[in-house]
Amino acid sequence: MMYPVSARHGNGRLAAAVAGTAIILVLTSCTGAPNTPPSSSATAPATTSGTVTSVSTAPGTTASPTVALPVYKPADASGPAQNVPLPVKPPLADEFSKAGIEAFARYWYDTLSYAFETGEMSPLESISDPGCIPCARTKAGVVPWHQEGRWTVGGQMIVDGTQSSFERTPEGFFQAVTSVKQASISYFDADGMLIEKKPPTAAIADIVVAGHRDGHWTAMTVEHLGAN
Repeated sequence: MMYPVSARHGNGRLAAAVAGTAIILVLTSCTGAPNTPPSSSATAPATTSGTVTSVSTAPGTTASPTVALPVYKPADASGPAQNVPLPVKPPLADEFSKAGIEAFARYWYDTLSYAFETGEMSPLESISDPGCIPCARTKAGVVPWHQEGRWTVGGQMIVDGTQSSFERTPEGFFQAVTSVKQASISYFDADGMLIEKKPPTAAIADIVVAGHRDGHWTAMTVEHLGAN
């Protein structure tokens, strides 16, 4: 399922920076899916550590330090996102049921959104089979774009709905059909130059194929419904 990206930039520096990097951020070779990066990977945004502030107290009492928790800052034209919260898997997304696989499909797209925002694939990979080819293609597009100071703004995956017949396939898996679209996404070079801005995508139908084992679901593949 996923989202190829145009390699045309008209910017020599970008071409040099991302030379040889696959620009397929999608799960399959089909048309009309979410946007993908012009190219390149970045380490996940730096996390601002909590700071300890001293507190004045009355004589003879012991002060308790106040810890300022890191604050999430979405990416914008001035820089990458900071302190991006990890997607939280709802307990239902592990349940072996119709509602369970539907919740899992939604969560899978939450981890994809996280990957777009941070360049960090660990959450998505932790719930996807190592042999998931579309997942590998997504990694090849997302991770490289977030390297060497580059970042993206936007690109969140928006799930409009998901449903499953909860019937086992001949291979022993289950499927959930998901209507999903992607918010507008902008690609910035390390010097803050806007390289490319892609409009939001129209909703498309994807199919999440997953297996259930050891108390949790694992995505085997995610593809556009009807793809060849």
